[in-house]
Amino acid sequence: MLLDPHTRAPLCPLYPLDKLANADGKRRRRESADETAALTQPSGELPPLLRKLQADFAATGLPPAYLPTQDEQENLP
Repeated sequence: MLLDPHTRAPLCPLYPLDKLANADGKRRRRESADETAALTQPSGELPPLLRKLQADFAATGLPPAYLPTQDEQENLP
């Protein structure tokens, strides 16, 4: 039982970790490289929330909240 150090009131129960059950070797099945590549391909279009944020910044006339450094700009595709 985890107790508050000041009031000694119980906060939550603590349970022991079963390391043998966690080490049984069962893992999630890996996706094939083709499926993973299809999910990570850029579409060339900005996500909707990012477009909204850029429009909000443009409407206020303020500069963006984050400006990339020269090193980061050189590494962009």
